[in-house]
Amino acid sequence: MARATRSTHWLKGIASGVLGAVTIAVLALAAVLIVVPKVAGGMSLTVLTGSMAPTIQPGDVVVTRGVNPEQAQTLQVGDVITFLPYADDPMLVTHRIIGKTVGHDGFAFITQGDANNVVDSWGPVEDYQIRGALMFTVPKVGYLQQWLGSAKNWVLPAVGLGLIGYAIVAFSLSLRRGQTEPAAATNRGPQRAVTE
Repeated sequence: MARATRSTHWLKGIASGVLGAVTIAVLALAAVLIVVPKVAGGMSLTVLTGSMAPTIQPGDVVVTRGVNPEQAQTLQVGDVITFLPYADDPMLVTHRIIGKTVGHDGFAFITQGDANNVVDSWGPVEDYQIRGALMFTVPKVGYLQQWLGSAKNWVLPAVGLGLIGYAIVAFSLSLRRGQTEPAAATNRGPQRAVTE
């Protein structure tokens, strides 16, 4: 009986540890993909092509900070930016700045994908075309982000809150069990009746 109780407690401990790790991972993922970009005025985007390999692979998520035209003028060769190459096309591209030139209202940027042999064909990128500068990438999470689609804005936080709620209930139940368990009886050996 004691062995069964110990193994049950051991399994519950492992389950609680796994649940805690999953909760932390989901909350961290939600913060990285949703909260950080919003605070930084940027976005999180799934990479669809290998033009930035090996630095950024298809399926990776790039998280950017927002860049206004004034901030764009401080960008340097080597920075990775996300931009609209064509005014009439909503497709965003994330490539590296390999050169600066004079644009209409300041600098314009010559871009190229790390895996490409030639500069981008659309010409220099003006400051008004830039939507963000790379902060960091999250490897392979883009596949999950694509699968979730627009639901990711509520699914990840909802799962995180659900896991936190479950952890709180499990923790409070374990505390209640600890308070109601009777103290183990001590073994004093056989008792003798006292007669007068």
